[in-house]
Amino acid sequence: MPYFAKNRVSATGKKKTSPLTYVLYWAGAFAFSLWFIWVLFTAGPHGFIGDPVAGAFKGFLGNTAYLFPFIFLYGLLAILANLKKPHKGALTLTAGILMILGSLSALIGLLSSRFGPEHFDGGWLGYFLEQTLSRMFGGVGAGLFSAVIFFAGVQLLFKISWQKALKAVSSAVSEDLRNWLSARRELTSKLKLLSEKERAEGPAYDVEPIQEPPPAVRTPEKPAEPVVVRAQQENPAAQAAAKAPKPAAEKKPASGREKLADPYFKDFKLPGTDLLEPAAKQTAIGPDNAEIRAASRQLETTFRSFHVDVQVAGVYPGPVITRYEVTPGTGVKINSIVSLSNDVALRMKSAGAIRVIAPIPGKDAIGFEIPNNTRAKVCLRELLEDPAFNGASSPLTFALGRFAEGKVATANLEGMPHLLVAGATASGKSVFMQSLILSLIFRNKPDEVKFLFIDPKRLELTFYEDIPYLYDPKETPDRVSVITDPKDAAKSLVALTRVMEKRYKKFERARVKNIASYNKWALENGEPQEYYIVVVIDELADLMLQQKNVVEDAIQRLAQMARAVGIHLVLATQRPSVDVITGVIKANLPSRVALQVTSKTDSRVILDCPGAEALIGRGDLLYLAIDAQKPSRIQGAYVGEEEIRRVADFVKAQARPNYQPLSEDEEAQGTGKGSSSEELLAALRLVLERRRVSQDLLKAHFGSSSRATNILSILEMSGFIHKPEGSNRWEIHFDKIESHIKDQAAAPQPKEEEPAGEEFSRNE
Repeated sequence: MPYFAKNRVSATGKKKTSPLTYVLYWAGAFAFSLWFIWVLFTAGPHGFIGDPVAGAFKGFLGNTAYLFPFIFLYGLLAILANLKKPHKGALTLTAGILMILGSLSALIGLLSSRFGPEHFDGGWLGYFLEQTLSRMFGGVGAGLFSAVIFFAGVQLLFKISWQKALKAVSSAVSEDLRNWLSARRELTSKLKLLSEKERAEGPAYDVEPIQEPPPAVRTPEKPAEPVVVRAQQENPAAQAAAKAPKPAAEKKPASGREKLADPYFKDFKLPGTDLLEPAAKQTAIGPDNAEIRAASRQLETTFRSFHVDVQVAGVYPGPVITRYEVTPGTGVKINSIVSLSNDVALRMKSAGAIRVIAPIPGKDAIGFEIPNNTRAKVCLRELLEDPAFNGASSPLTFALGRFAEGKVATANLEGMPHLLVAGATASGKSVFMQSLILSLIFRNKPDEVKFLFIDPKRLELTFYEDIPYLYDPKETPDRVSVITDPKDAAKSLVALTRVMEKRYKKFERARVKNIASYNKWALENGEPQEYYIVVVIDELADLMLQQKNVVEDAIQRLAQMARAVGIHLVLATQRPSVDVITGVIKANLPSRVALQVTSKTDSRVILDCPGAEALIGRGDLLYLAIDAQKPSRIQGAYVGEEEIRRVADFVKAQARPNYQPLSEDEEAQGTGKGSSSEELLAALRLVLERRRVSQDLLKAHFGSSSRATNILSILEMSGFIHKPEGSNRWEIHFDKIESHIKDQAAAPQPKEEEPAGEEFSRNE
């Protein structure tokens, strides 16, 4: 063997074997292996050497002889692969080969003794080992012992890592199982979507009109029973009108456009309410008449026990609370009634806090909102099928829920023009946001309304991933997604201010004042129409914590100016504190929704008045409209995760996001009169000179906080500065700044272009 020859040469100091000797040796070894395979596997004469060799091996090993040439060839390859570094396991290879051949012969010998030598032949070695092991361990023990020897030989010969092999097999099996389950779910979802789509081809809505509640009736004398006003009454005339046939072509885009802004969505169909869960059948909302009469008598008796003369003038049952309107007697002060609210809650055995409205706007009465013993669930479907929602002409009308007296409550985001939603954890804030989003999806096509979703919690808005309504001005449609990173959110909000400025320039050229007038002008002049953009931020507190300056300035600019160009903000937070809902934000978001909070202080931060601390949670909210003096109590609609998925799958099956993204030139454009390159160069020279960067430094130089915020964002997006995770300090890439300034200085300048210093001095 060359291995031993090499060692002998090294030990004696003689001249090493020439390469030709190695080539001849290995060529002969491989030729012998191939000849051995031919002798064993072919029939016919093999020469006076081949036949005795084949017979001897078959007689000694039996059927195992057919495996020997392959193992021998593997041993040659293993030694050949380690010529430069001698194989340290030559004896190990030999031991492994003998253990494999011997154990297989023993196993075949065991089979031969069981089924006969005509089927299995273990040779002389197999017979000997089988007899020996059987006498020592018995038949079963001989088989187990032979198997152990076989696996030990395989381990010595091939050095197999059984743990890795088992892990690879298990991972392959689990991956195949996951792919199969995923494909099955996808197929089931598509089949279900197709069946629902076929069922949705009929009438879009089946609406039963609900009569408006009549005003509360008062009489000078004390009535025997209070006047009960319900939102839904069993009226035969109304039922007959509801059963009358409706016009077939009743469902159309809410905005009433005559021409699509984007031909890509010309075949897009709005989702039908059959994708949502139907409302539970109930004849009346709230407690029955007997409970109301007993509660009214108990309420009057409670005040009479404290020598306060009041009279229950009207009762308005709602899904969650019932409002009892009491009229004070002559000479009774309002404070004497309001101060007894805790005593009233005790006597009425209220399930929650009682909210007092003193007085009710437009009435000479005081309202006591007492929680019902059994609360009714308000489903989104019943609100979307109500005439109060269907009859609205504004494209941004959405369903709020039901008022305390049971009427359907809707609101128009276009007239708000922005909305602040705040409430404690598990108060129903996220469900309210989902109902708002779905309301707009059910009314508008993707070319009419688009959503910029920002969800730092990564939980609530991820349902809408890949829907055609998605929008992000800094990303192309094929890369748009729900934004979860605060830094990306800040960049998108800054880019949205560029979109706002671009639209204002368009509106200025068209000589119009709002987006509705511009779309009308664009339709008459063959220009593309603009779509509404609704920015939904699910957790404002997290953004303010990490990107306060950039986010607050961008929200301030958008809240002040974006209404006219069709950009509206919906901000939600579960931490209603003054460092999150700042005075700047509150001043520009007059429309607010407060869900249950923990203290009167939080209620005042949101609504500027107490009341939200008396809510009972699970969608119970106070809505302060832009023109209202006091907030209205509403039970928000409930929408489940499965309903959201069905609607999202329905719209995703029809189209993908499609819009014209903000170009790089527009994204980097400054807010002053100077060009973007001039502003950028001036900012870079300032940073290079001061060796630091901050918003205050840029504000002092450029004279505007919003302008400094925009330039800071451009510097970060261009890669000149960077803020590491967990740090509040900017890292400045001075080499990149110097290279950019040199490149700009070497580039030829247009003759008409004025020096940057003069331009900036004029802007200052």
